[in-house]
Amino acid sequence: MVLFLITTSCSDKTDVFKLKQEQVPLSENIKITSKNKEDLNLDIGLWMFNKKTPEISSIANWIGIQLKGKVILEPINIIWLDFKATNKVEAEENIVNFLKANNFLMRSGSSTGYYGLFENDYWIPQFMETWSDNANPTTINNHGRIFIAHEIKDNSNNSFFVSTGAFSIENESHHLISFRDALKDFKPVIDWSVSNNSYQAKNIILSSNYTTDDHNGIKIFTLN
Repeated sequence: MVLFLITTSCSDKTDVFKLKQEQVPLSENIKITSKNKEDLNLDIGLWMFNKKTPEISSIANWIGIQLKGKVILEPINIIWLDFKATNKVEAEENIVNFLKANNFLMRSGSSTGYYGLFENDYWIPQFMETWSDNANPTTINNHGRIFIAHEIKDNSNNSFFVSTGAFSIENESHHLISFRDALKDFKPVIDWSVSNNSYQAKNIILSSNYTTDDHNGIKIFTLN
């Protein structure tokens, strides 16, 4: 089920008016296939959130920088499904190794404190700080935050781990260049394979007030 929730808790009357005009889905059931070939429906939060409340106003929005007068919503655009890890520590290590193999490193210098949403009410805080292909945040770089590793049981009661990330390319002034092109830097490595290059989730938003610009799908990787 896709959750639609409109908030009227903002103090700014203009913001409240804008939010009333539009519906933004906060999560979505994504069908996946487990290592046992079972079809599973996984409830994934569609956004990077700046606080643990299921409201549109909680969606991370590029710290107020707009694009052509529109608020930039920051979508989840990569998902990792780990059917190999036997515990949360292993799942975390598998994601870190995936990022390092794709030439991403953990760095400081960008905003922190974000959350990923799983199964409607399970919040996972940002793992470490920002991950980037450049150690200097005042350069053109591909950067993002990751939310790992949420444990799920399949229909046979076997555990697997789900992680999500929100990545984008920014310029020296922290303005958005691309959500779509950020995914090109993520390749299959260390037994990770691509399950879907561009899953069409409901977090592609081009409305009168909000935008996800060129974001056109979620890249999904699996580890079996």
